[in-house]
Amino acid sequence: MKMVEIERDGALCVVRYDRGGKANALSFAAIEELTTVAAGLEADTTLKAVVLTGTPTRFSAGVDLADADLWRPDADLAARHRAMAAGGRLIERWRRLPQVVIAAVEGPAIGGGGILAMAADFRVAGEGAFFRFPEVRLGMTLGWGGLSLLVALVGPTRAKRLLFADETVPAAAAVEMGLADRLAPQGGAVEMAKAWALEMARCPALPLAMTKRAVDAESRDNWAASYEADQFLLSRMMSEKAG
Repeated sequence: MKMVEIERDGALCVVRYDRGGKANALSFAAIEELTTVAAGLEADTTLKAVVLTGTPTRFSAGVDLADADLWRPDADLAARHRAMAAGGRLIERWRRLPQVVIAAVEGPAIGGGGILAMAADFRVAGEGAFFRFPEVRLGMTLGWGGLSLLVALVGPTRAKRLLFADETVPAAAAVEMGLADRLAPQGGAVEMAKAWALEMARCPALPLAMTKRAVDAESRDNWAASYEADQFLLSRMMSEKAG
């Protein structure tokens, strides 16, 4: 079953992720498909802007904790490590796209779903949207490059507060703290994101891509990359042992 659709409009495209249920959670198959889509977008030199969204009511409720393909409990450690790092490969693909990327968020953007939204350059949140990062409460670390992205957007103190207190951040509060950039009427996030993306797509493609790359090299480098996949595996194994 295809979970990702691409709607092209000149130099802009809208990428819609819809798993068809399960709160639009990210399964291993969904992660792989979204990663493949990002690779295709990266190679498209005629594309200047991308709007990434979920369903009209859910961006993504995070990782599908019931998907055995993500955890590989019966596999050896090397295979488990690679499977659990799939989300990190996904986020790295999306955060390194040369085009402007705007996430249009309606409803929940939780855990891995929130990290996927943060991988975009900007976030437009509908009034009913909210962000939440429950990983630490669930006995895991915030992996997939999410820790560096969250700290860059909201600062270290707020990041620790959101993670340790498992706070839910409504759309308006997300804009206020820098987790989102614009607030749209409920159901209007995609249209607002498209209008904004078209404005940015007026830039010539090469200067846009070079400037984005230079800014990101300074401010969006994943300083946790060398150890976060190891931490994620270790915390998962400790959680399984405790359970």
